[in-house]
Amino acid sequence: MLTWLSVLAVLFQAHAAPSHETQAMPERAVPAPSDSVRVVELFTSQGCPLCPSANQLLAEFGAEENVIALAWGVNYWDAYGWTDQFAMPEFVDRQKAYVEAGEAMRVYTPHFVLNGAPEQLRFDPDRISAAFNASPPIRAARIEETGTGALTLALTGERATPAEIWIVQYEPGVQTRQIESGRNAGLRMTHFNMVRAVEKLADWNGGEASYVLPDTADGLDAVVLVQDGQGGRLLSAAKLP
Repeated sequence: MLTWLSVLAVLFQAHAAPSHETQAMPERAVPAPSDSVRVVELFTSQGCPLCPSANQLLAEFGAEENVIALAWGVNYWDAYGWTDQFAMPEFVDRQKAYVEAGEAMRVYTPHFVLNGAPEQLRFDPDRISAAFNASPPIRAARIEETGTGALTLALTGERATPAEIWIVQYEPGVQTRQIESGRNAGLRMTHFNMVRAVEKLADWNGGEASYVLPDTADGLDAVVLVQDGQGGRLLSAAKLP
């Protein structure tokens, strides 16, 4: 497992400013480092005493190659005296969808989800690390770039039920916030890849389909998640260039 300092070093290298083409290019597939990825989601809160160590564990996972790591701030710890600065109601809705699909018995933090699968993992760093290392990767989603520079998601295959396509925008790397009250009062809390917005793009009913992806907000990175229904397993995923 990578150390926290090595995570910071990897993040510094990973987020160097990319170069951009100024000339329109023909439609092409965006190069990917691998045909498969693993997706780790963490539901976390600034009011949760166990969440600082969970945030660090997520950062260590996120420093691995071909891993998409996302942290969702939830607001139900706000009742204990501190309003979470990253939480949004729709992030809790996503966690509730996992609960309703059988991934957990109830909402709680810190809550790790691996590839959307119903692992029902209690927070134990060793157990979660073992599950992460054993988790099979999923297919990397195919992202194409049009001649105008727009990005599209290309899907093909058969579906018995609709799959959901989600666009997740997050603040990449490490963020720190001072916690003034609540269960973590006085702590300068470290966060990693905090989600800032989520949007359901479309339902995919199978067959060949192409979806234009929205622009990513300044200062944020984005991923696309293709999910087997609400709260279901992830079918494919990709970081957007």
